[in-house]
Order: sequence, then C-alpha cells, then structure tokens
Amino acid sequence: MSFEFLNEDERFLSAHISDLAAMSRRTGVPRFSRFLNERESVVARNAAQTQNAHPTFYGGYDGAARTVCGFFDGTFAEDMTADDRHSLFSVRAVTFSFRNCDKLTHRDFLGAILNTGLERSVLGDILVSEDSYAVVFCLETAAELVAELSKIGRVGVKAELDIAKELPKVKLERFDRTVSSLRLDRLVGACANISGDKSASLIKSGQVSADFSVCLNVSGIVKENTVISIRGYGRFRLAKIVGETKKGKIHVVIEKYT
Repeated sequence: MSFEFLNEDERFLSAHISDLAAMSRRTGVPRFSRFLNERESVVARNAAQTQNAHPTFYGGYDGAARTVCGFFDGTFAEDMTADDRHSLFSVRAVTFSFRNCDKLTHRDFLGAILNTGLERSVLGDILVSEDSYAVVFCLETAAELVAELSKIGRVGVKAELDIAKELPKVKLERFDRTVSSLRLDRLVGACANISGDKSASLIKSGQVSADFSVCLNVSGIVKENTVISIRGYGRFRLAKIVGETKKGKIHVVIEKYT
C-alpha cells in the first residue's frame, strides 16, 4: 500500500501501530490496538512491516471482520492457538436474545450501543441471527456497559455475557456474471451493475478498494478471491473464475456480503 493514499486518520493509525510494535519489542510486554476495520487492518499490517514486526489479529472468533492488532515479544505469536488468543486479547462477547416476532438489524444494535456513549473503536463485529438473537463483540472494558442494555430501539432484549449461542453466519448473495476481461473496472461494473464509465469514475475518485486497499488503476487485473469494496454499493468477492464462454468472454461467480 502506498503511504500517499493514506488519509490523515490512517497516517495517525500507521504511526500508532509502529509505536506499539516498537514498545512491545523494547519492553517485552504485549501491546494492543483498538478494534480495526478491514481497511485499517491492512494499514496496521503495513505499518508493522516497517518495524519488522509480526502482528496477530483477533476479533473474538476466527474470520472476524473487525479485529484487534496485538504485538507479542519473541516468537510466541507464531505458535499462538485459538485458546491463547482468547485469553490474551481483551475481547469479550455479549449475546442478546429477543422475541421471535421482533426484527432487529446490525444497524439497530450499533445505534443503540453508540447511544450509550461508547465509541465505534471499542466494538467488533455485530452478528445478527434470523433466530432472534445477536452476538456483539467488544473490548472487555466495554462489555459490562453493553450488557446493561435492556432495549434496542423499542424492542426489549435480554443480554448475557459471552457467546451463549451458535455464532450467526455471514450472509452472502451469490450470482453469475459475464465480463469482457478481469480488469478492475469491468469487475466493478459487474458487481454494482453499472456502466463502464461509472465504474471508471468511481475507481479514479478513490471510492473502490481491492482487498481493502484503495485502487486507482482502472485496468488492474483482479484475481480470484479478491474482495472489492465499492462505496455506496457494498462489498463483493470474486468467488470463482469459471472460464471463457464460446464468445471469448469470461464467466465469473461473484458474492455480495449482505
């Protein structure tokens, strides 16, 4: 990632991560960031490289989108197990249950929690199940306050500390598309169902990220499993490159995170 593409907040984060890595090495004491989104995790990983450090990312469960970046002395991080991460990272879960007739969304939970005065940076993933419950991950210092919530909007909820039910799975909408090439502008058009000119405009204005790094090159080639984030349209993944059609176009499978 080129440093020139970092905004002011990301430059501050990059410097902060470098400081955490240096302090951990100097003192031998683990150091941790706040919760980072996927873009910020890329910034953190690149910043750690400047210190020749090897960060560990953990968000309360494997595959979390929002994670805390941790630095550990020596080679311990390389041998770290899931149980080690759970005990070393100050990440806690709160499980909310509500009536079957009530419908709550990620936005409902996020809004209610932020209304308590907590900042977004202390919150990890919010996983909402269709079976009338949700699991919210947060820093341990915020868990008690989050668990005090008895209402989300106008809906009554019951909160329990830790993961009390099976984690809800991420929802994906899967669809087929045919593109003339694997250029970024062609894939953006296929994902968002917009014209080539509109796709190019979004890319050139810095509104498209490939694997959470801003990409300004409209003709950059997209590889299988690349995550494409398009501001205003959502997040997608090039799940599979199936092959060429008889007319020489490329058949691809795209997944949209819903």
